[in-house]
Amino acid sequence: MNHWLFQGNPKYYKILAAIQDFEQMPWRVTRYAKEITVGDGVLIWMAGPEAGIYAIAQIIAPPQMLTEIPDRSYWIDKSTMGNRPQAQIRFTHKFIEKPLLRSHLKQDTILKDLAVLRQPNATNFKVTPQQWQRVNELTT
Repeated sequence: MNHWLFQGNPKYYKILAAIQDFEQMPWRVTRYAKEITVGDGVLIWMAGPEAGIYAIAQIIAPPQMLTEIPDRSYWIDKSTMGNRPQAQIRFTHKFIEKPLLRSHLKQDTILKDLAVLRQPNATNFKVTPQQWQRVNELTT
């Protein structure tokens, strides 16, 4: 089983509303499509001034091109909607009111090395088993 961090940018997508409104949803995959498999764990990251981890999810369907976009109304920038494969995720924990913010994660001895903190210009990132475990410790 692999672990991932999927990033959403509120400039282009209504990420907090989507986390709140959906139990499962598609998520854009721009890299690692062949490695992302059913059962993998996913940390959901929101970019921007309040950047951080806002939910935990699980992959329930591998990345594939979609013919119908169920979250169409959540896309602010519709020009990029549907032009990449999307993995189906199911949320297992949502903590919109108490996210793990970037400012705190940078101080954590394990989470300070999250790839999104070093090179934030991507959508999908690998997460180590230790990082995954640490997030779960902090959110339970």
